[in-house]
Amino acid sequence: VLDYHQIGMVGAFAHEKPHNNVALEQFLPNGPFAQLPLNGPGSFGTAEFPNASAFVWADKTEIARRMLALDDAAFGRELRRRLGDHLGEIRPVGRRWSYPLSALHVSRWYDTRLALVGDAAHGVHPIAGQGLNLGFRDVAALAELVMEAWNGGEDPGSPALLARYQARRRPDTLMMLSGMHALERLFSNDIAPVRWARRLGIAAVDRMPGLKRAFARQAMGLGPGVTGLLAGQGLVPASAQ
Repeated sequence: VLDYHQIGMVGAFAHEKPHNNVALEQFLPNGPFAQLPLNGPGSFGTAEFPNASAFVWADKTEIARRMLALDDAAFGRELRRRLGDHLGEIRPVGRRWSYPLSALHVSRWYDTRLALVGDAAHGVHPIAGQGLNLGFRDVAALAELVMEAWNGGEDPGSPALLARYQARRRPDTLMMLSGMHALERLFSNDIAPVRWARRLGIAAVDRMPGLKRAFARQAMGLGPGVTGLLAGQGLVPASAQ
């Protein structure tokens, strides 16, 4: 377990101007701040401000605790300090959730007829929002292996199958853990040369649409080499083939 000495804060807010289905993430020295558009029933909009977004805000533990203790009006002002004016006036709505941030992974992904997936097996820093995608990959890999076993007349809960599941998922997970940790270190480093290099890199990517699309697809778990369920292919039992 690697403790980042940060707290992640999650909640929703209503806002004056439409979000146009655009998400925003800022990489601040103390941690990332993201605004994620919400739509549809139960999206937290109000009569005064019908538009709504979620926020994911990571900050140093002591600062986050102070923010969480604020009333809605003061907390809303802190949100707007980070958001700027592009959404107009804002109002926090609903409950705020918080949790300590750490990176972790289990040494063993399975036991007797038991497999761990998602957050039960690993946790990554939310700086790039990859925790959910990792969980999807776990589920897809396990489902594909279970279907292969079923089609081959094998026991889908056998130690051999579960060991194959661990062997398939562990390398990708460790690579993602390392990548997210490196990103967190990069964007939390406020040394001037690192800050300048970071800005130049982001500006360069922003000017290359093809590279931006490639980064976006990779972030969605749709990078090169994706097959099976993650590529939209269904599971087919042998009886249906």
